[in-house]
Amino acid sequence: MNINSLEEKQLASHIEDLIKLSEKHYKPCYSDFLNDMQISIALEVLSKCGVSDYVMWGGYENADRVVLCVYPPYNCPELSEFPIEIVNLKYRKTDKLTHRDFLGSLMSLGIKREIVGDIVVGEGITSFFVKSELAGYVKSQIGKIGRVGVTFTDETVDFESMAQEFEEYECTVSSLRIDSVIGAMTKLSRSKAQTLIESGFAAKNSKIVYNTDAKVASGDKISARGYGKFTVVFDGEMTKKGKYRIVIRKLK
Repeated sequence: MNINSLEEKQLASHIEDLIKLSEKHYKPCYSDFLNDMQISIALEVLSKCGVSDYVMWGGYENADRVVLCVYPPYNCPELSEFPIEIVNLKYRKTDKLTHRDFLGSLMSLGIKREIVGDIVVGEGITSFFVKSELAGYVKSQIGKIGRVGVTFTDETVDFESMAQEFEEYECTVSSLRIDSVIGAMTKLSRSKAQTLIESGFAAKNSKIVYNTDAKVASGDKISARGYGKFTVVFDGEMTKKGKYRIVIRKLK
């Protein structure tokens, strides 16, 4: 396991503590919300410790940010037992709010990023997930997002159909190696992209990748620390010079 930074070591130690607490008290133990990189580290620790009794849940299917639950054998908790609460906010459809607007408002409350899960932005309604322990505080503090007035609603949200806003752009790469793709995504030189990967700062489909020549396929989700998460789309089209024409999608 190649865990280098202090932050990564602290997370690995925290996951080990969750495992020990679950074994000692014979009860489910939960982490805060984990992003792609953190999920990858958690999976490495779980594997190293030989733990297979765990589940990850972010409040809905295919959530990007999830809470890890380590539980005793034969004592798997229901998903409804996860310490996660959903907050639904409504506003005028003409008010175009973004993921960044909501995250900025939440961070201005002085809460940590790991307390907040996915923020799913739709037309006139946005849903986000928070750890239950701070849900009451968050609700008591939010009346506006930026300058836009918002109201709470119990309206059921269909996450699969909610409109997500993406930045999408086309580029060409010499190969579908991860260093080449990340270089195109981040506007870094190939050598800098390779350094980022070798430092453990890149992940493919929630698993940290250290090999700069790892292959990328259409639909893969690539994360680069400090640059966000991207989805790669490749339909087989090549340029006249033999380069791969790919589409990069990034959540706004």
